[in-house]
Amino acid sequence: MNAMNAPFALTRPDKNGPAVLWGGVCESGSLKYLTYELFLEEVPKDVRGFVEISGSSTALALDLLGRKRGLPTVAITDASGHDHLMRRGFRGEAQTIMSLKEAHELCLQREQEGWFWPRQFTNAALVRCVELWGSQLLREVRVNWPGIRYLVCGFGTGATVAGLHRVFAPLGYSVMGLQARADDPVPGWRNYALQNLGDQDLFHRYQEEIPLPIPSEIENSGAGALDSLLRYANTYADPEQVLVISHDGRPRPGDWTG
Repeated sequence: MNAMNAPFALTRPDKNGPAVLWGGVCESGSLKYLTYELFLEEVPKDVRGFVEISGSSTALALDLLGRKRGLPTVAITDASGHDHLMRRGFRGEAQTIMSLKEAHELCLQREQEGWFWPRQFTNAALVRCVELWGSQLLREVRVNWPGIRYLVCGFGTGATVAGLHRVFAPLGYSVMGLQARADDPVPGWRNYALQNLGDQDLFHRYQEEIPLPIPSEIENSGAGALDSLLRYANTYADPEQVLVISHDGRPRPGDWTG
């Protein structure tokens, strides 16, 4: 799948419920593939490999794109992220750490040795890459899903929600990112108040304009990312006007297409 000609998969799992953009149909099984396919076009060819702090979709996208270039990928992650990557078929090296400080030190060391570190939590270029494929998505939504007025996605680095906001908000759409609850983490999501890098964080400039709701205990408790997003979307008065952005979900047979 080429990011600039992406055949997006959108269906409506329940007839009167929210629509879903299914990122799991991308090659790496995640929308992150579209973002990094664009971003890595500008990366020098002589790097030793890719390294990033990730236990979810970013590591999987870098792993696949790296293998296409004949380059290894190292994911720096905690124990739960390590387990998640192994379940998802990650083929690179998953290095387990105990703190964010340790993770940064390891990435910096690899970077100094010639590895490429995207620095996904601070790199505004990733937002611009989302804008590029987001513009394709906007055209499809306006033509085939004219009733959509709201977009909701999980909040990780913030690149996806910020990029979609920049594309959709000027046309009157509302875009928001659903945060992880402090006591109920979701793989790939973060809680911005507790997990941010201050004014260096790529989401810092957007925090006043993009809502980051936290799901209720009922909406999030024991649920994965997609279930949490769907439960939250169904709290809207008109859930059929909501488009859920599922980074790695796959449609089910029999989903509604309109």
